[in-house]
Amino acid sequence: MRLPEVHRPPEPAAAPGEGNRPRRRRLRVPRRTWARTWVWLRRRASETLRYNTWLKIVSLLLACFLWYSINELERDAERLVQLPVAIRKVPPGLIVTNLSPAKGATVTLRGPRTILDSVDDGKTRLVVDLSAATEGKVSVDLNSAALAPELPRRLKAVRISPARLDARLERLAKRRLPVRAVLAGDPAVGYTAAETVTPDHVEVTGPASIVDALKDVSTRRVDVAGLSSPLERTALLAPAGDFVTLVPDRVRVAVKFEEKLMSQDFKRVPIALRNGAGAKVTPAEVTVSVRGPELVLHDWKLPDGAVFVDAAGLTPGTHEVPVQVDLPAPLEVTARKPDSVRVVVTAPKEGGGA
Repeated sequence: MRLPEVHRPPEPAAAPGEGNRPRRRRLRVPRRTWARTWVWLRRRASETLRYNTWLKIVSLLLACFLWYSINELERDAERLVQLPVAIRKVPPGLIVTNLSPAKGATVTLRGPRTILDSVDDGKTRLVVDLSAATEGKVSVDLNSAALAPELPRRLKAVRISPARLDARLERLAKRRLPVRAVLAGDPAVGYTAAETVTPDHVEVTGPASIVDALKDVSTRRVDVAGLSSPLERTALLAPAGDFVTLVPDRVRVAVKFEEKLMSQDFKRVPIALRNGAGAKVTPAEVTVSVRGPELVLHDWKLPDGAVFVDAAGLTPGTHEVPVQVDLPAPLEVTARKPDSVRVVVTAPKEGGGA
């Protein structure tokens, strides 16, 4: 059988200038080859997933987490920090008072989270220069230029609240003032406390309105409740006012305890007569004032016969005789009313008869 001839389409004419350049032929991949390749890829993927399946799943999840974290952390966020205000370069002879805000300002920072977290609010502060200020009220605007140290490049201070710092500058005064020890509590019954302070004067520096009004500086409380033995203690000085400094800021307090003395009056005390039988005392009673330690005199009673007059050696007649008081030590008489009394001595009667 004779096959028919196959007629090929005529080839296109070569473009001018191409010469005898060979024509490119398109590489055609048979469909069967594509099918085999697809089957091979599926088989390869199936084998890949079949071994270490959980390890591959964990790795995929970890990669997703890292991608998410990096993208989230790199996004801009805001953070509020409370920064203190530092005053620098105050003119000589002046001191800053009535600072507002006294506790610092709230600063809103914006930038990547990773950089925001690196800002240490314990070391960063707002620094205000008052070198050109004069005595009186001062107002200064707070901005990002006042931050020290400077913020990292990608961070910005978008808000500062309050945005203005108000202060007052006063004349600086310096004086040397005495120190007064403050004792707390009562010593033991019958004792009184006497204190000495070393040093007894300190140097006080601060605003003239406060320092000029001070007369002395007091210590913090030194407890002496129930004590009777000497003590020596270091005591801090109590604050003398805002913006006032004390040099030194503590002193040595020595406390001594002495017996507390008291006086007591004994009224209408009978006067005893010694060595004067038959003599008459006028007046027969006296008021005696006795002074001595409280521990002894508090419940002490004047014994009978302790107040007397001595009529020894007196001749018949009327005599002014001092009132005497016999007291144990350490008691002493401070007053007698009256100091002396009349003692009438009668002559003895003569015996009768011759």
